[in-house]
Amino acid sequence: MQSGYLAIETHRDRPGIVRLVLSSESPDPASPAHAERRLRYVARFNDREAALMHTHEILKRRLLDQDAHLYRASLERAIAATESLDIRHRRIYLDPGISGESKEAIASLSKQMQARRRSWAAFFQTLGYIGIGILLFNMLFLSFR
Repeated sequence: MQSGYLAIETHRDRPGIVRLVLSSESPDPASPAHAERRLRYVARFNDREAALMHTHEILKRRLLDQDAHLYRASLERAIAATESLDIRHRRIYLDPGISGESKEAIASLSKQMQARRRSWAAFFQTLGYIGIGILLFNMLFLSFR
C-alpha cells in the first residue's frame, strides 16, 4: 500500500477522452490553459493503486487504452468516479476553469455512483442472509429426519 496521487488529465486534441495518472509526487497543476495536456483534477489517496483500480472499475466500459489509462468519458464523470470512492482521499486540486454547472454535475454523478454501490452492497448482503437462513433451515429441520 503506497500513498500517492491520482490525477485526471485532458488533451486539447482529444475532446471527450480523459487520462488517469498515478504518481508518488504531487503533480504540478500550473500548466497554462492553452497547453496540449491539461491537469484538471488531483486527489491524494492512502493507497494510490487501489484508487486507480476502483476508478477503473467504475469507468471500465469506457476504456480505450489500458496501458495509457485512457477513457472515453466526460471530465465530470471521471472526476465523479474518483470522488465517489469509499477509499480515504483528499482533493488537492480542481481546475478553476470548470464551470458551476460542471461542478453540480460532478456532485450529482458522485451521489448517484455512491447510491448505486450502496444498493448493490445491500442486495448482496440480503442474498447472504437468505443463504445463511437456508443453511440454518436445512441444518435444523431437514438433517434430523
